[in-house]
Amino acid sequence: MNDTRKNGKRTTGKSLRQFRSPGDWDVPVTTSLDPVTADAEDAATFEIPSIDKIVTKRLNGIDQVATMQLPAIDMPGLSFSTELRAIRLGLPSLPQEVDGDWADAATWIMPAIPKSATTIAGATAAVAEKQAAEKKEQTKKGAGGYISLAVEMVKSSGIYAISAMMSPLSSLILTPYLTRTLSKPDLGALLDLYIIIDLISTITQLGLSSAFFRAYNKDYETPRDRAGVLANTILLLALASLPAAIGIVYIAPFLSQTFLKSTAYSGPVMLTGIIIVAENLSFPASSWFQAEKRPIPFTCLSIAGTVLGLLMSIVLVGVLHMGVIGALIAKSIGYFITIAFAYPQIFLRLVRADGLGFRLDIAKSMLTFGIPTLFGDIASWVLQASDSWLLTLIGAGIDQSAEYRVAYVLGGVLSPVLLAPWGLAWRPIMYSLSKREDAPRIYGLVFRWWSTILLFGAFGLSLVSILVLDIFYDPSYRVGAAIIPLITLSTMLQGIWYMFMIGVNIRRKTGLEFMYMVISASINLICNLILIPRYGEMGAAVSTLIAYVVLATVSYIVNRRIYPIDFGIGSFLLKLFIGIALYLGGRFLVQGHNEVGNWLIILLTLLLYGILLLALGGLTPKKIMGLVGFVQHALRKEPNKASV
Repeated sequence: MNDTRKNGKRTTGKSLRQFRSPGDWDVPVTTSLDPVTADAEDAATFEIPSIDKIVTKRLNGIDQVATMQLPAIDMPGLSFSTELRAIRLGLPSLPQEVDGDWADAATWIMPAIPKSATTIAGATAAVAEKQAAEKKEQTKKGAGGYISLAVEMVKSSGIYAISAMMSPLSSLILTPYLTRTLSKPDLGALLDLYIIIDLISTITQLGLSSAFFRAYNKDYETPRDRAGVLANTILLLALASLPAAIGIVYIAPFLSQTFLKSTAYSGPVMLTGIIIVAENLSFPASSWFQAEKRPIPFTCLSIAGTVLGLLMSIVLVGVLHMGVIGALIAKSIGYFITIAFAYPQIFLRLVRADGLGFRLDIAKSMLTFGIPTLFGDIASWVLQASDSWLLTLIGAGIDQSAEYRVAYVLGGVLSPVLLAPWGLAWRPIMYSLSKREDAPRIYGLVFRWWSTILLFGAFGLSLVSILVLDIFYDPSYRVGAAIIPLITLSTMLQGIWYMFMIGVNIRRKTGLEFMYMVISASINLICNLILIPRYGEMGAAVSTLIAYVVLATVSYIVNRRIYPIDFGIGSFLLKLFIGIALYLGGRFLVQGHNEVGNWLIILLTLLLYGILLLALGGLTPKKIMGLVGFVQHALRKEPNKASV
């Protein structure tokens, strides 16, 4: 703009840029120039507020002074496409008195357009190029963030997997040993007592196993509040566990007769009361390590407890011949180790954070969230363990229950090998991810690869477990080989169901979990009552599989309504059916071969299924190499610094 500006005694020509003085006026930048032909230096002008009256000492004829007339154009009236926003600038108040020439009055500072943009079109292109570069960088960081998150989860799960692997390893060593040192009735009674412990522990934990992580990682953030969560969890568990233990001791003969059809095991039943108290009080300690993302002490305690328990089982049962009582004492040793190591640290943390004492608000919040899940946990016990108890009551007796539980241990190896470490690492991460805008997308990606790992693990463990049963276990227990793949498939569906519960946990609709479990447990119970008298162990296994299919299906349908996530179910089902076909083919081929031939067929079938899973997941050899390179790079750095 080349208007001549007259201001008292001073005349300015082309575009005076600098006007000096601080102030408080907001002035929008506007323009009406052609974006192609205009000079960038003439682009910006100001809307000048009208001056009704200015009184000065030395210049009273201010109305005779020429002033600028600048066009005011609304934003929609701009002649070119790039959006220009109003720039708010501080401008001075007009002086009430000017102590000299009007030309000496305070003037405004006008923004300068960068010289690199010689035209408005050039400036527009520069802005667009910068925005594109920023978007590309954000996309790059986002992709790296997804993979970095996956690396963090793998690292956390891997550490937890070390401790979780100790449990199945101990079971694989100890169970065949117990099948040869305990009679079938004693082994059946021991395994049924484990079921009783699980049931009563579930009831006395009041659903706090889920409520603790939500309260600690999501609902409360200050150190004092989190200390209060920990203290109230310990207090609530103690108040629930101690009366239950006293009641178990008092009615031990009744429980022995009801669950084991004999009062000969009243002594071991009494011992279960002490074990329940120890297990419940060790729970806050182990959960605290997880919530604080301290997997090393958690893993060390788990390994120490498992190894010592294994050694004590061998000594107490095999050497000292203490039978069922010796096995129960060995089972409890890990809980006491955890309590002895962790509680001094917990007490110091509570004192420093001023978290000792009962807080009604925290207790109410945790119980409100946890109590509804308690009924779901009970239904889960019915789903997972009632079949063994029903085999004792309406089946062939405690001997058949022992055979079924041995096969169940082998078929359920997937749970401690994959489900347990995953669950320990996933729960805190799940709640943390819920705060992100792209959480549903991340959940979908996690399910895609988690389900692939589950399918591969279930396929391999089904084949291997049968061979382990034939080689290491007492021959009288081999009748349970046929139910191992059904139990493995049921366990795999349980891992899938964990992912379908994301919406329930995030939306705090824990009552739905109870509904899911009641439906599936009811179906399992009805099927057991119908099938066990006719088909024994196979009827129990089929009932379990049917119930888990219903559980996963119902939870998936409801999750789509309350928290939509693209799980890619079509791809998952295709992988599942391919795995079933390959498993049946592998089982057919291993018949009539020696052990070396059987292992070779299993390895080749497993390799083929793994290749198919990778191909269906869209991983080409080139992508796999690139992913391996990134993971190696990310493992050497902090997760939040990794990039693609």
